[in-house]
Amino acid sequence: MNNSKLYIGILSGTSMDSIDCGIYRFSNNHHEMLAFYENEYPSKIKNKINEDLSTLQKNYLKSPLNISLANEYGNVINKMLLKENIKNDDIKAIGMHGQTISHTKKNNKNVSIQLGDPNILVEKTNIKVVSDFRNHDIENGGEGAPLAPLFHDYIFKNIKKKRIIVNIGGISNVSQLTNSFHVVSGYDAGPGNILIDSWMRENFNAEYDKDGLQASSHKIIDDLLDVFMDDDYFKMQRPKSTTTEYFCHSWILHKLNLIKKGYSKGDILSTLTMFTALSIIKSIEKNYSKCDEIYICGGGAFNITLMSNLSNVADQIFSNKVVVSSTELLDFNPKSVEAGLFAWLAMSRINKHSLDYTNITGSKKPAILGNIYNPR
Repeated sequence: MNNSKLYIGILSGTSMDSIDCGIYRFSNNHHEMLAFYENEYPSKIKNKINEDLSTLQKNYLKSPLNISLANEYGNVINKMLLKENIKNDDIKAIGMHGQTISHTKKNNKNVSIQLGDPNILVEKTNIKVVSDFRNHDIENGGEGAPLAPLFHDYIFKNIKKKRIIVNIGGISNVSQLTNSFHVVSGYDAGPGNILIDSWMRENFNAEYDKDGLQASSHKIIDDLLDVFMDDDYFKMQRPKSTTTEYFCHSWILHKLNLIKKGYSKGDILSTLTMFTALSIIKSIEKNYSKCDEIYICGGGAFNITLMSNLSNVADQIFSNKVVVSSTELLDFNPKSVEAGLFAWLAMSRINKHSLDYTNITGSKKPAILGNIYNPR
């Protein structure tokens, strides 16, 4: 078997619920996932990141966490290769996203900070590493996010259908794929799992609402839903991106304070779950007016209540019947798509493919993204 086309993608999402890592083959416009693993996120690293995030953002390059996370990534990759009986030499490159600890605007300039030293990952694996994708896009005049739409288009496009892919991680991002009438485009829709997860942590002593069961046993508060939806972010035009620094627990408390009414914690959770679904579908309606299919990837695809809400809202908003399902229906594990993205970005950089994010992040022109870090 010729493994010269093998690439690894590795990342940890904003929720820090796992380190996701996969091996992918890209050849002649074909793709194949050879392996994918969800790995436990070290609680020690997670706790230290959350302890003093503002200080870490200012000094992340000098932080021991920058090295610790890269070492953990290296352990994950080496164990995966051993288990899959694949040699490190067979991997062309690793696409490393790292852990986002800030994605915002400061003095009207886009800033995106990821934790994880690529040089350490090179030393740990003796494999070429490609990183810094978001900052290259920012240097090219873009928002630095979302990066997923071009990859979504590469693996999921159907010229005959108006197909939408929604990645629901901490933040949700929407990709309209190439079809007979449109070219690929995308944007950050707003909150994904972040508000649901933060409410669960603060009020139910749980990291997330498994299968959406807690939300399903409570009722939606229409007045509160209206307050949530009346946020300035949803009035912004594309290109746009957002972050868990904006949509966070304090955002929820601020909105609750505006309405000045007492609600049960469970009803607030149920409303947050519907809000996530409604904000996604309404954003699709606003930007694309019509679609045939909406496929969900990311952790949100496993929240049964959220998925049901998405389907119900789509039925109410669109005049045509819209298919709403997870990317499992397209033979791609919803959780593994984003790792595939960073493997694909690494492949694109190694092969000097220019990527056109002008209609997605607002970048000035097509560009080659990512820095290459070579073994010594």
